[in-house]
Amino acid sequence: MRYVKAIDLWNPENSNLVRSGKLLLQKGQWIKCGSDHLSRFVRILPCGTIHAAHWNGSGKARQERFKTLCGIGK
Repeated sequence: MRYVKAIDLWNPENSNLVRSGKLLLQKGQWIKCGSDHLSRFVRILPCGTIHAAHWNGSGKARQERFKTLCGIGK
């Protein structure tokens, strides 16, 4: 599966496509969540919540959060 250009998940159509499984995102895919800074997609939780690592002051902090989120539930 290839990464695609960052998907704007604040667009309800896009987020609904992701939740329904009609738009599949790969773990680590860059996404937009209302900020100028990109976030990284982690997974869809069973309740339908989109799990992502967001900008937290630096790219390094976002990357560390991404690693932590990827390790949850293993």
